Amino acid sequence: MAHNFGLSIKIFYGVVGILTTMAIDASLSQPLQAQDTDLETLCRLFPLNSRCQQVPGPTPVPPAPAPLPPTQPLPPTQPVPPVPRPVPPSEPAPLPPRTLRLLEERSGIAVSGHVGTPGIGVQVTGRIFPNLNARIGFSGLSFNSNFTESDIEYDTDVDLRTIPAFVDYFPNEDSGFRITGGLVYNGNQASGVGQTSTTNGIPSYQIGNTTFAAAEVGTLQAEVDFPDFAPYIGVGWGNPVAFGKRWGFFMDLGVMFQRSPDVTLTAPGAASNPALASELEREREDLEDSLNRFRFYPVLQVGVTYQF
Repeated sequence: MAHNFGLSIKIFYGVVGILTTMAIDASLSQPLQAQDTDLETLCRLFPLNSRCQQVPGPTPVPPAPAPLPPTQPLPPTQPVPPVPRPVPPSEPAPLPPRTLRLLEERSGIAVSGHVGTPGIGVQVTGRIFPNLNARIGFSGLSFNSNFTESDIEYDTDVDLRTIPAFVDYFPNEDSGFRITGGLVYNGNQASGVGQTSTTNGIPSYQIGNTTFAAAEVGTLQAEVDFPDFAPYIGVGWGNPVAFGKRWGFFMDLGVMFQRSPDVTLTAPGAASNPALASELEREREDLEDSLNRFRFYPVLQVGVTYQF
C-alpha cells in the first residue's frame, strides 16, 4: 500500500510539473503575441516558431548573369571607296560647259563704234537674255553735194542725224547671226540753193515749163525733211555681249522706212509773180516725187565692239 502511495505521489508531481511548464509557456507567449514590435526578438529566441516563417529574410542576391556566348565574327563589309585626292589650287577641277560660260561672263554691256550709210556713230548694247540684246546709239554725218533735178542744179548741204533703238534676236545663242528690228529717230535733212544757168547770156532758172530770169526769181532755196520716226528691220552678224567676249566685230544690213520727204521750195520773187508761184509749186512737186525714192533708206554699217 505504501508502494502505491509513493507511485501516486510521483504521478501527482509529474502532472503538476507538466501543467506548470504549460502555464509558463502560455504566460510567455501571450505578451509576445500582443506586442507585434517584439516579433523580431521572438524569432531570434525561438526561430522555429510558426510566426517566424513570415519574417522577411535578408534580400536575396540575384544570381550572376550567365556568361555571354562567344562573339560571332562580323560579316565582311563592302570595301570603303578611297577618298578622292583633293585637287590642288593649281589644278582646278573641270567645270560643266554652262558653268564655265557663266564664270567667263563679263558685264553684259558693250560699246561699239561704227561707220556706214547712216554716218559715223557709237552704240551701247546690253544683254536681256542669252539670245536677246537691246541697243541704242547715235549716227551722224554732214557733207556737201550737188544735186540736179528738172534742169536745176542745187548746191546741197546734207545732214544725217539718226538715233536708233534696236532689239537683236539670235535664233541660236551660240551663233553670231541675228535678226534686228526697232525704231529710229530720223533727223536726216538737206537744204540746197539753186544754181542759175545762162540763157542768151542772161542768168536764169528753168522752173517748171518756164524760164525765169534770175533777177526775177531771186535766190531759189529748197528744204528737204523726213518724218521724225522710222521703223527699221534687218539682219546682222556679231554679238557684242557674248559670254566671255571682250573685243568683237559686227555688221548690220537693213532698211529704214523713213517714208516720203517733205520738200519746201521758195523764191522771193514768187510773192509778186503768180506765174512764178504756180511754176514754183509744180517744181516742188517734181522735186518731191524725185526724192520719194529715199523713203526706203538702205543701212549698211560695220563696227568694232568692246564688252566690259
